[in-house]
Amino acid sequence: MGGQALKNTFTRRYERAEYYVLREHILTQLRTDFPARKIAAIQAYRTKDSFGDLDILMDTDDLNLDLSDYIHTCFKPHELVRNTNVYSFDYQQFQIDIIGSPSEDFDISLHYFAWNDLGNIIGRLYHKMGFKYGHNGLILIVRERNNILAEINLSKDINKILAFAELDTTLYAQGFDTLEDIFKFSASSPYFNKGIYLLDNRNHASRIRDKKRSTYNALLKWLETQDDLPAYPWDSLREHGGREIKPLFLQRAFEWFPHAKPQYEALLAQNEQRKRANEKFNGLLIQSWVGLEDKALGAFMRYLRERSQEETTNFTEWLDTHNLAEIRAWILAHYKLYSITHS
Repeated sequence: MGGQALKNTFTRRYERAEYYVLREHILTQLRTDFPARKIAAIQAYRTKDSFGDLDILMDTDDLNLDLSDYIHTCFKPHELVRNTNVYSFDYQQFQIDIIGSPSEDFDISLHYFAWNDLGNIIGRLYHKMGFKYGHNGLILIVRERNNILAEINLSKDINKILAFAELDTTLYAQGFDTLEDIFKFSASSPYFNKGIYLLDNRNHASRIRDKKRSTYNALLKWLETQDDLPAYPWDSLREHGGREIKPLFLQRAFEWFPHAKPQYEALLAQNEQRKRANEKFNGLLIQSWVGLEDKALGAFMRYLRERSQEETTNFTEWLDTHNLAEIRAWILAHYKLYSITHS
């Protein structure tokens, strides 16, 4: 994606008319060869007059062939580059990107990639709230300090996702004619603040990535000309932590997406249980009970975990429901057997 994946073969920009002819040709070919699959071109703003590549989203669930082999056979490119689920190749001096997608993520991926970086732009709003918006939907990241415990998918429904940030779903459904239309739509959320987009306020990785995006640079130039935009006071929420989800928006997520709260609370409870279990089963304790060290200690602990799988359905739960004396007795009993078999 972005028209820069191919380094060893000549490609050029296409003017609007020839681009749409080629797009129809590629789509027809793919839909003929894969009639049962969802296949769609990623939508750009409607007045775009030239294109650096053609992005096509394709459902690749349970694909019973090698997509690289298919591309070589069907389109005979001079160069093909695969980057995880993206297959970039040249055809008629133009870069084609086929983006593989799980079927369950196809619809939200089509929205996320559409409209020239809109997904990335409004994704900054959700990021400030403490969430992640991407090709698989709106995600609540469950953390303990800087450790990610799990992710909860809040929604793959674009209308619910947009409404959560108070973006107009009717306006979105109409599409966008220009980049400025896209920027105005993004800035219509009351949670917008142009400061969150400035490169100086981004981390290093994001700054390097977004400096290469032409649409993002156009957004920055547009922001310089705008004086009457929402300015949500994100700075006032800093005390709640950098990556931590803001309590205000966590509660909002529970109200908008009712399935999230029981999942969130269960994950926190599991984490607390895991921490309690670790206090009763760790290298320092076991070393003090059996006297083993270093590699010998590690080997014995692996042995204990193997035995636990045979004797319990949930070792963490077993540790949590037994006291330290009971756990010590269990370990010492196994150490006697271990000493015999590993002497």
